[in-house]
Formats: sequence, C-alpha cells, structure tokens
Amino acid sequence: MAIKFTTDKKTLLALIVPALAATSNKSTLPALEGLLFTLSDNMLTVCGYDLEKGVKTTGLVFPQEDGAVILNAQKVSAIIKNFPDCDITFEADEKNVVRIAGAMSEFSIHGLTAEAFPNLPELGGENKFLISRSLMKEIIGSTLFAVAQSEARPILTGALFRVENHTLTVVALDNYRLALREERNAVFDNDGRFSFVVPGRALAELARLLDDSEEMLQVEFTAKYIIFKMDDIVFFSRLLEGEYLDYKRALPTQNKIFAKIDRQAFVESAERASLLVDERLKTPLRCNFTGDILNIACSTQYGTVNDNLKIVKEGDDIEIGFNNRYLLDALRTCKDEYIRVSLSTPLMSMVIEPEEKKEDSSYIYLVLPCKLKD
Repeated sequence: MAIKFTTDKKTLLALIVPALAATSNKSTLPALEGLLFTLSDNMLTVCGYDLEKGVKTTGLVFPQEDGAVILNAQKVSAIIKNFPDCDITFEADEKNVVRIAGAMSEFSIHGLTAEAFPNLPELGGENKFLISRSLMKEIIGSTLFAVAQSEARPILTGALFRVENHTLTVVALDNYRLALREERNAVFDNDGRFSFVVPGRALAELARLLDDSEEMLQVEFTAKYIIFKMDDIVFFSRLLEGEYLDYKRALPTQNKIFAKIDRQAFVESAERASLLVDERLKTPLRCNFTGDILNIACSTQYGTVNDNLKIVKEGDDIEIGFNNRYLLDALRTCKDEYIRVSLSTPLMSMVIEPEEKKEDSSYIYLVLPCKLKD
C-alpha cells in the first residue's frame, strides 16, 4: 500500500526512537525486526512489537497519500539520524520500495507489506489508574535491580505491582535479595484493589521512555496486558502469569541488632573493600559489627583489605558476609543520608530501611548473607 508524507527530522525521530525499544533484533520473522509506518489523514503512527512488548507513537505530518509499510527498524533509524536537520520526504510505492529524501541525500530501501505485521492486542483496559511519571520512573529504578535474571522461576523475572486504597506497592525479588517500595496516596482515579506482575525487561524500557515531569502516566490493564499511556506514546507489555511469591513471609520479624549508618560512607567503604574481590570465586565481604565500628574486610589471592566506618549500634556484635554486588545494589538505591540496618544471625537476611520514616513513602531491602569460611 503506497504511503507518502513529509516532515522534519526531529519529528520523525521522536516517533521512531521510542518504538525501537519494542523491536526484535534476532527474529525469524522479519516483520518483528521492523517498524510499521501507518499514515491516516495527517497522523503518522509508528509501531514496534516483538510479541511480548510494544510501543506505538503518533504525530502530525504533512500527508500526501495514506498507506502503510514495514521497514527494518535499525536501518531506517540510522538513515534518519544521519540526515542533516531538514525536511524529509518519505514515499513508498506499491511494491513497498521506500524512497527517503532530504536535503541533498536520497535513499531507497525495501520494505514489507503492512499485512505481515502481527496483530496488536487491544490497547485499552477497564482497570486503570494515574500516577506521576517521575514517581513511576523512580519506583522502577529503586526495585528493578532485584528482579530475577534466571528463567528458573519465570514469575520472578517480573516485579509485582499491588494497588490498594490509592497505595502502590512494588516488589522484586530473586534468590538473593528483595526490594520493596511503597508509595501511599500516589494512585489517582482508582480506589480498587488489584495486582499484576510486569516483566523486568518491559519495566527497563518503560523507565527509558519516562521523563522526570509531574505529568500523569495513565496505566491500564487487562487480564493479559499492561498499557502505559503518555502524550503521543503508548507502551504495552504482556503480563507474567502465575502466583507471585508471598514476599511478606520473607520479611524478618525477630531482628534484635540495629545500626544507624551514614549511607554514603557505607557505600564508599564497601566499594573500597570490593576492589580486592575475586569475581570468579565470588569472594564475600566480611562485615563485622563491633561496638560503634563496622569493619568491612576482604581477603583474596590479590591481597587483604580492612575498612572501617563509624556506626550507632544497638544489640550484640555480629559478623556476617555479603556478596559485594548485591550489597552495593541495595545501598546505592537508597536515597537517604542515614539508613537503619537490622540483623539477627549470620545466616538471616539483613534488612535495610530509611532511618527516618516518611509518611507517604517507604522502602525495604533485604540482602541474603553468604556463609563465611573461618
């Protein structure tokens, strides 16, 4: 189907770049590696879809002939990016050969018929709510690191979203750590109670599309899909099916050792101690909470390090080991100046929370310890 329009480089890139996030790089179906361009009246829609997630963008152009065509995503984006700032004419013939011309350059590339593009799911759901874009971006950033990378338990490769009484709770966990973020009075236009599990890969792409504005993100979902709407961009993803783990059972309730710690000092100390970690052997950091000092030590084939920082501790002394990366992932995600860690035994998870509780926002990170060798 022929298609012809003219627009400027900036407008075209604003439509193409977000949709690239949903194209497949290695597919046996060429259409999944492409973007679907559809012109109707003066509205151009660009869509990428890899059967798991998709992005649909819409913008105004100068139309000349309505139609649709599929073009290889990487090729067409590279071509548009390399044009100078100018008006670009995009014209496809009946054989899906597309001429792209601007300034003193002209390309001719082979496309696919629009009928080859997979059918999109219904991009709307009865259940919906609104949330600040910047807050959603922050929530994803503070939990995504704990999503499981292994497919051994597929449900854990996503994050659990729970909405209840205008409160959003997001939980991610694997076999080694847990991240929980709760935001009260953050959900608007819905007072229902529901939950769903969004794939981690989809959340990573959504975070890239979100800006730091207080504009609202509209979230809609069906039994199988989650749909995020912002301005002229629609991002959607298949939801993960199955029962999420009862994360509340993983939260320790018997901890009797507590320490107030300067977060940045803790991060810097752990980073210094990590310099001698043997990544191949996954050498743990040895953390010794003694009196008002936290000693972080590591001994490997490369040498030995001892690093100390001041703390304020309640309870017994304890020595416990942690994977340096898992510990640092949690510490770096905290935003507070001081954090509160709680422990019970060298074999039970350490809990990391803010030292000062906030009325509408809270987080909990759990890091499972490593067994130390004497």
